[in-house]
Amino acid sequence: MIAIVVWTAALALMATAVLISPMLLLLVDTESANFGRLSDIGQAYGPVSTLLSAIAVCVAVLVQRRQLRQERMVMARELHAGILKTAMEEPSYTQCWGPRVAPTDVDERLFYYTSSIISTWYYGWDCGELSDDTVRAYVRAMADSEIPRMYWASYGAWRLSAARGRQRRFMGMVDTEFRAVMAAGPPLRRAEPAVARQQATEPTRPVTCCRPARSYSGRSADRTFARKWRH
Repeated sequence: MIAIVVWTAALALMATAVLISPMLLLLVDTESANFGRLSDIGQAYGPVSTLLSAIAVCVAVLVQRRQLRQERMVMARELHAGILKTAMEEPSYTQCWGPRVAPTDVDERLFYYTSSIISTWYYGWDCGELSDDTVRAYVRAMADSEIPRMYWASYGAWRLSAARGRQRRFMGMVDTEFRAVMAAGPPLRRAEPAVARQQATEPTRPVTCCRPARSYSGRSADRTFARKWRH
């Protein structure tokens, strides 16, 4: 959207410059309106015009490159989120990632989910939707739980070293808050055992649309048959 606004403004400015250029030349030569002389004056500004055109082309290329990079980043984030979602919904796929990312007594999906939360905060902070203070408050609240502490103790240093640019500053804030809360004392929420998803199974029951028929035997059956025969 920003690129479209920039391009529209640039095109409008160029069109305005083309329309008013004769007027500007008349202001330069006020003695007469000799267009031959005005043409000579215009040619004197040819190199400047060429330089401005080259600058405009360079700006356009940079804007397009930035827009393409942002689109590729969005696609990569969506692909990464889809892969994590698959691993969380079907834990058997976590084997494809290599060794376990969590201790044997901890469900790996809890580590994947913690990583997704931190990445979501980074995207919001990078877009300007979350401030530094908000991110720090979120991390302090997260660090009061044992599972996020276990995750950051295992992968915090790696995420901090792998980050570049603005992401490194963000991970630095996260690391600082984790260290401060972990040094203050034990977590308020201990790790809880994972609850396995159970499919509700009900015993199969015969489906009947009416009351079961009564069975007749002996004299009762004979009397019933006799009554029906008389009628």
